[in-house]
Amino acid sequence: MEHARSRKFRRRPGAVLTALLLAASLVTAGCGSGDEPEATDGPVTISWGWWSNTPEKDALYRKWLDGFEAANPNIKIKSEFLPWDAYWDKVKTTTAGGNAYDVVGLCSCFAASYFDNEVFADLKKMDGYADATKGAQPGPVGVFGWKDKQYAMPVGISVPLVGYNKDLFKAAGVATPDPSVPMTFDAFKEMAKKLTKVNAAGKVTQYALHPGSINFWESLIAMRGGSMYDNFVSPTKVTVNSPQGIAGLADYASLFTDKIVPPIDEQRENQWLNGDLDSLRTGKVAMARVGPWNFADIAAKSPNIGVFPLPKIGDSLVLYSGANGYAISGESEHPKEAWAFLKWMLKTENQVEFAKFSDVPVDVEALKKLPEFITPKDFAPTLLASVPAFRPGLLTVKEELGKDVGLIIDDLGRGKLTPEQAAGEIEKKGNALLTQ
Repeated sequence: MEHARSRKFRRRPGAVLTALLLAASLVTAGCGSGDEPEATDGPVTISWGWWSNTPEKDALYRKWLDGFEAANPNIKIKSEFLPWDAYWDKVKTTTAGGNAYDVVGLCSCFAASYFDNEVFADLKKMDGYADATKGAQPGPVGVFGWKDKQYAMPVGISVPLVGYNKDLFKAAGVATPDPSVPMTFDAFKEMAKKLTKVNAAGKVTQYALHPGSINFWESLIAMRGGSMYDNFVSPTKVTVNSPQGIAGLADYASLFTDKIVPPIDEQRENQWLNGDLDSLRTGKVAMARVGPWNFADIAAKSPNIGVFPLPKIGDSLVLYSGANGYAISGESEHPKEAWAFLKWMLKTENQVEFAKFSDVPVDVEALKKLPEFITPKDFAPTLLASVPAFRPGLLTVKEELGKDVGLIIDDLGRGKLTPEQAAGEIEKKGNALLTQ
């Protein structure tokens, strides 16, 4: 298969013939024809892709895109929302085949291989790049930087919070957590132990926390003063096998030994649902990950859900998470129009509208306005207390690395490995993979 990078910005088939016919018509018109030439200019349509969340959120997303069309009447957006797995399958096949969306929605979790294969346009070469990014937080922008190039632009960052079921807290006699000041990890565990319920037969009927997709071990390692890797963006070395790294892994393992979280295999079996808002709604899980992407749903249907920041260790709070954004296909026939969309999405007023139904805005001024527009309003202090702790999660072309680490972490949670053994296994397998 011909590599996509060798065919960037190709001309459409028939473009030369079209140009010749247009030229001929202009010559005819200039030679005494009494008819005015027909207008050929019209709206340009760009294709746009994203993964579906819920029909309600997809509709809000489409309404946001309508705002771009209203501001740019000569550009139309043909949008497509697909289920998560189907979306990434399509991105993979279309970027390889040279027929990707003009504007490709990206999660930083899957971006590295696309960046390394140079299938997207380098946005630094676009007109007005510096001006378009001047109001954005450098951290989220840096998430999508790769080898001195900028292959995508963030539209928002995912900031995880602890959502909690107020009814279960009240039933357990647990005080409402401070919404803006992170508690210590030790205090969090003591609170959590009161929220796990065991019946007379010794069976757990309610767990304190479903960790879901929080990569909690990475944060605990960092808050202990260690790090999983020398760099989370394109790492070259695994660095977890240190006293600090082992201490963080021990913290994570204690969540299982103290029965604060469901066993790994019960999580896989979906007994406690997916570890997000759905888990909280079962009445069988007291705490789970939520974020701005859930806020509208909580406000509309779940007033018994509150939020507070993830716990800290010492004075350190670190949240490894992801950014979402957009790239322009290197094959796009409309890079100028696609770039107009990316510039539009970064403007303060459009970031505000986006943040009303999705992620935390990357624009600094929009972030300052967050308490004015976020719903529920009493969630704003928690979000603002958590945003500074955001760190980009793993970006690497070695896709097996995250999978291998995850399997080892699972065995740590099962009690099959000690923290020391897990750190050694991660270092051994991870460095072998990174040096290939």
